[in-house]
Amino acid sequence: MKKLISLIFLISILISQEKSEMNVDVIINADHGWPTKIELNGSSTLEKVWLGLSLYPFGTLDVNTGGRHSSIELSTGQFSHEINVDQPLLGGSFEFALWSKKVDKVDCTLDYCYWCKANGFHFEDIVLYKSGLLTQMNGYK
Repeated sequence: MKKLISLIFLISILISQEKSEMNVDVIINADHGWPTKIELNGSSTLEKVWLGLSLYPFGTLDVNTGGRHSSIELSTGQFSHEINVDQPLLGGSFEFALWSKKVDKVDCTLDYCYWCKANGFHFEDIVLYKSGLLTQMNGYK
């Protein structure tokens, strides 16, 4: 019984150590109410994660080909990133995610992987996800 309690305690410590968080702030221009930039701030206790950034201009119909996609490899600790919101993004949307695994195209086991075909890799094992709209705030007109 004592060994079981020790094992449960050790597992709970390991689980609590793998923690990631991210705050997303959309900065609004007070003169017209439209977003001007997005600020990401967060941290991860994982040794390596990838921050996936997807921005979709207004009217995007195909998220794979119509979005602006990029990624940043991050190490353990704090991170911050700033994105300027340009004219085509007004009225659009965003998705940000932390991923714990990057799979190269040569290691991909999916029958058909659009992302690997287009980019040479895909991400797996999502750690956290944030999304939102880049719309005008009412009351600023």
